[in-house]
Amino acid sequence: MLNNIDKGMYLRFCTGVSKLDFYPFAEIKNWKNLGYWLLVLKPYIDKENSADGILENYIFSEAENSLEATVSLKATWQDGTPVSSFEAAMGIAKGFTHREHSTSIRVIGTEDINNIGWEKKYYKGIEIISPIKFKLFFEGEIENIKGVLEDALSFKTLRNIIWPVRLNSFTNPEYNSGYFDIVSKYPIRFENGKYFLNVLGNQVELSTLNVKSSYDFYFNTSDYNQFKNQNEADLDFIVNKKQNMHTFIGIFNSNSKLFNSKKSRLQLSGILRNIANSLSKDENYHVPNGHFDTSEPGYQEKVKWPIQIEFFPENTKEIKIAIPYLTAKNKVMQKFEELSNKNGITINWIDMSEDYNKSLNADIQIFTARIQNNRQIWLQNILNSNSVIFNLEKFPKTVLTLKEINIKSASTIPIKQDLLENFEKTAFEEVSIIPIFRYYLHSYSRKNLPIVLNISENKEFYFSLNKN
Repeated sequence: MLNNIDKGMYLRFCTGVSKLDFYPFAEIKNWKNLGYWLLVLKPYIDKENSADGILENYIFSEAENSLEATVSLKATWQDGTPVSSFEAAMGIAKGFTHREHSTSIRVIGTEDINNIGWEKKYYKGIEIISPIKFKLFFEGEIENIKGVLEDALSFKTLRNIIWPVRLNSFTNPEYNSGYFDIVSKYPIRFENGKYFLNVLGNQVELSTLNVKSSYDFYFNTSDYNQFKNQNEADLDFIVNKKQNMHTFIGIFNSNSKLFNSKKSRLQLSGILRNIANSLSKDENYHVPNGHFDTSEPGYQEKVKWPIQIEFFPENTKEIKIAIPYLTAKNKVMQKFEELSNKNGITINWIDMSEDYNKSLNADIQIFTARIQNNRQIWLQNILNSNSVIFNLEKFPKTVLTLKEINIKSASTIPIKQDLLENFEKTAFEEVSIIPIFRYYLHSYSRKNLPIVLNISENKEFYFSLNKN
């Protein structure tokens, strides 16, 4: 942190990534991008405060699967220019085509919206009513198009996030950070290859991992543990322990020769869960009996995943594990690697954000997702991921129950009880998707700063004045 009388303080927010990118029309491969997107970007719809959303109001017609919306005059680009209805509508229509978890719906007639010159074409499902008003018509195989749409527009389903981008930004032949133009919660500038937020008179740099140390804010425990300075203690930081629970699960590759038997998969499940359980007293971990806790819909009293250390599967020399991003190799996975090495087993880590295709050959894929209002959103859209479909190929019962959840219960809160029960039973029967542990998302702010990083249910990450 640097003091500056005229500009407040220069502070650093640890983004957890090596390169920042705000380009909207690409698949989200590195989940760590969500950490700074949720801090910076304005959602189309803000459930907590409608004045903070890009859309001032909207009406969804279930009869015609249409969304009619008005763009807020407060929604502006970096230079203060208001967002147009054309830009807002195109951001939604084109954005959905680049979100694998929302491919169950699309704007009618947008099959060619990713071709060259797309911004000059007419689309049947897009109607521009006025400079600030538009209407979109959707189609899909699910029963609740409105739910999926509202999730994406309000940032609830994190990997479905979509937002508008100014025409002079996204029509450039090749994306360049210098052309970035977004609708942000805080004034933002791009200077000398870096992004800065103006937060209550203070300059907050969105710092990449190239900085390596001296961060003032962290949005998760893994980054905090790995990148804080060695001489820093927990007492040096304010910890926001908002009850925002996440789940940490493993998806076995049904084509893996190493784990081609239920016994071998249960052995690995027991080892991972045992390590998480042994760390739960000192770490932010909780290990329920299964995918659902006792108070949640879908809980099955008879389903109890093992929590025990047993021998590794015979003749195991190497285990290939795909992780969503580098710091997903948390303390549980680090302990697992230590135990494996002691047993003469090498762990081959595959970073899905860096090498997605290579992850298809992993023996097990690690997956993290948010649990909100007893709702595990990943259950409703996980089959839209190509890597997951490939992994579950030989787990037919698991795939069938997930398909039923996807089609019949998309974005309902909670998902229908019987569908959840069927999933828990089949996942345990086939030992296909294992619940390893749960954790709460914490944010960390260095003490004695003028601002503090917070977590809220709907706005995600935001700064407020430090009143301590």
